[in-house]
Amino acid sequence: MAVEFFAEAGFPCPSRRNPSDHFLRCINSDFDLVTATLMGSHRLKEIQNPSDPLAILRTATIKASLVKKYISSKHAVKARARIQEILAIKGLVINIRGENQANWWKQLSTLTKRSFINMWRDLGYYWVRIIVYILLSICVGTMFLDVGKGYTAILAHGACGGFLSGFMTFMSVGGFPSFIEELKFFYKERLNGYYGVAVYTLSNFLSSFPYLTVMSFGTSSITYYMVKFRSEFSNFLYVFMALLSSIATVESCMMTIASLVPNYLMGFVIGSGYIGILMMTSGFFRLLPDIPKVFWRYPISYINFGAWGGLQVGCTQD
Repeated sequence: MAVEFFAEAGFPCPSRRNPSDHFLRCINSDFDLVTATLMGSHRLKEIQNPSDPLAILRTATIKASLVKKYISSKHAVKARARIQEILAIKGLVINIRGENQANWWKQLSTLTKRSFINMWRDLGYYWVRIIVYILLSICVGTMFLDVGKGYTAILAHGACGGFLSGFMTFMSVGGFPSFIEELKFFYKERLNGYYGVAVYTLSNFLSSFPYLTVMSFGTSSITYYMVKFRSEFSNFLYVFMALLSSIATVESCMMTIASLVPNYLMGFVIGSGYIGILMMTSGFFRLLPDIPKVFWRYPISYINFGAWGGLQVGCTQD
């Protein structure tokens, strides 16, 4: 049918040419460049076939002729009649996403399992960071090993707590490359209508929570008992929960920043600056009453996870 239509339009397919190649030659404007190149090299006169109109016509002219011919052809009449038949059918419902789409809980469980497996297999996602956290905790523990409970040890306790709340949470920027790669799949799957933003965000948090718990527990337990802050388990539990909440908050902020930047290098810079600002107003470098009220205390210090976490208080309170 296509061969017949092109012949009626004045562009018949040569007997020894593939019809698909002929159709492509008629509608693809890239061949205009080939024709212009041949004319510039004076080879067109040698290979030009006077019976072939494609050699002297531009693609835009050929396409305009085909469109004009199709509008008044019998093929257009048949197509319009078929469209009217389809529109006349009552009760025809086309669901693009399909009625068998998984429910919300199924999406959550599937995404959580997939994300957890991805984090488990990707060494750079959490495993390397867990090892670095443990090694740094041992270094901090040996640096502040059994500093005592006297009056002169208050500064050492506060410095150790400030390091835990500051640098340990700062290391969350190391997950930016993995965040960027995971978001690439999220964008494609969301455009296809597989799931929404809320279920993806919750599944990512649930899948990463075990790894964050391991990092926080390992860091707090090694450092806390090597430095020997206080013997009460409730105080250790407070430090552990404060560190876990701080790291989880920073992870969420880094994921948000990763969704707004085009590459992980820019995200690393912006994330580092963001955490640096929060570290300044966390209450260690300057106490809350000494922080300037304009901007730094209100609202920065009051929306700062470090100030609300109070790791310094948990490490120095007696």
